Amino acid sequence: MLKTEPPLQPLRVTHGWRMDYNNGLYQLDVDPNLIPEDERWWIFKEDMLQMSHEVRNRIIDIGFTPEGDFDQGAYNLVMYEGDFRGPLIAELRTQDRKLLISTIEKWMSEVTANRM
Repeated sequence: MLKTEPPLQPLRVTHGWRMDYNNGLYQLDVDPNLIPEDERWWIFKEDMLQMSHEVRNRIIDIGFTPEGDFDQGAYNLVMYEGDFRGPLIAELRTQDRKLLISTIEKWMSEVTANRM
């Protein structure tokens, strides 16, 4: 069992982005040696973080599916125009938290600069 709630993952957020919800994108890697199996579901869950850029009409959403499953699961990062019914602009599926974070920050920067 984890003794304390893990720290939230810091992000470099560019101009114009709004945090719609942060339900726990934690600064933890997918590592079965660090996180007991019975704790994974609340850390690596489907609804983790969502941000939007009103001016550029973009939404970024991050989740982990299947929840808590380190064998089959991965982070799902998606960006849509408008909302989830709009066109899918970009997506990434990975277990690599560092790649996830660098991609989120790159996408935010590209959207802010009106290149994506």
